Amino acid sequence: MNSQKSLDVAKRDIEHAPLLSQSLVMQHARDLVPQFGFLGSIHAEDSEMKIFQNTNVPFSTFICGVQGSGKSHTTACMLENALIATPHLGRLQAPVSALVFSYGEFSNGGSGFDVSEAAYLAAANASVSTHRVKKVTVLTSPSNPAIAKFYRAIPGVEVIPFKLKARTLDIGTLLTLMAVNEKSEVPLYMAKVESILRTIATESEDGLFDYNLFKERLTMEYFDPKQTAMLQMRLGLLESFLDTTNLLPEPKYRPGEITIIDLSDPFVTPNTACILFKLGMERFMQSRVQGKMVVLDEAHKYMLNTPGSKILNDYLVTLIRLQRHKGARVIISTQEPTVSTNLIALCSVTVIHCFTSPAWYAALKKHISAMDDDRQMMHQIEGLETGEALVYSPNAVLSKNDDGSLEKATGRLLRLDIRKRITRDGGESIMAV
Repeated sequence: MNSQKSLDVAKRDIEHAPLLSQSLVMQHARDLVPQFGFLGSIHAEDSEMKIFQNTNVPFSTFICGVQGSGKSHTTACMLENALIATPHLGRLQAPVSALVFSYGEFSNGGSGFDVSEAAYLAAANASVSTHRVKKVTVLTSPSNPAIAKFYRAIPGVEVIPFKLKARTLDIGTLLTLMAVNEKSEVPLYMAKVESILRTIATESEDGLFDYNLFKERLTMEYFDPKQTAMLQMRLGLLESFLDTTNLLPEPKYRPGEITIIDLSDPFVTPNTACILFKLGMERFMQSRVQGKMVVLDEAHKYMLNTPGSKILNDYLVTLIRLQRHKGARVIISTQEPTVSTNLIALCSVTVIHCFTSPAWYAALKKHISAMDDDRQMMHQIEGLETGEALVYSPNAVLSKNDDGSLEKATGRLLRLDIRKRITRDGGESIMAV
């Protein structure tokens, strides 16, 4: 009885492992691991162990490291594994649909601006294969049409404005979007706005928000000229992201396709970007596509100490905790592990690329039990080359013993050489010579 129970536990551990060795994949490709993608290799003195990503199960990954260490490359490889069916990588029968968040500085007409690395999955790496994702759609800030030309320079990328349906808003989101919570003292005119919203919420029978009724009630209130100007400025920002006509079609989230929400715009603050990302994620999670992947690209650029960042972080925490029920895969890529450290503890995989900051090390150590010898571990991290990473995944399965028991990566950091991409690499460093 106990041996059967142990066998069942081992099967379940293999089936749900986020990472697996090549030997496990080959043994169970016909039953427990129906789809998988090559991620990288562990090199010993006289051997090599290939590590595969189990794309059949929901997982969450936290990726960190300095600029140029390989974060975006690793993120792109994970996206390729979950989106592109090719024997170059493994086997993929049910590709996911991916939603990627991107935000960065955009000034002087976009001088020095870099598009999201995920957009390059629309273009094949001709030296490796002809494979690429089926389609990349980029949703951009309506007040920054100049960004479109940077994305359209990549073949196979479509750019459209990011718009929300007014009926999907709730009062809390509306108040935060209008920057009510950014300062502790709420202006008098915003207190009036809050009162109107509360009344509308009380009157609503279906729980949906009627934006036109809200605008109508605003005209019935008295605001002095200065208050009117401030209110119009806030409403202007809000309405630039609203489809008030309800004529625009909803984004279509399909398997094997990527949707990027890039809100890089001088008029969009990191706080506002986070709130809009949360709303975009809600819409994505409500879509009918079965497999979903959410990617926070360069999260340190917008996950700051703001109310919007807390809203986004809280939603992510809930999503990761319910990932198995929602069929969700989550990847958070950031330069700084001090960003949203509570997410590290929830992630099934942590990928550490090169960095030298003791503060970053301390943030990771709180959540990773394998980081015990500080001096030696810091030396290892500092010595990682571009594309190399230390990977912590306690539920990864590395081998099966003769008695059927499993060797897992519990309490270990795996030194992994991340594979080359099969799509175009847009993040290669520009050399002087």
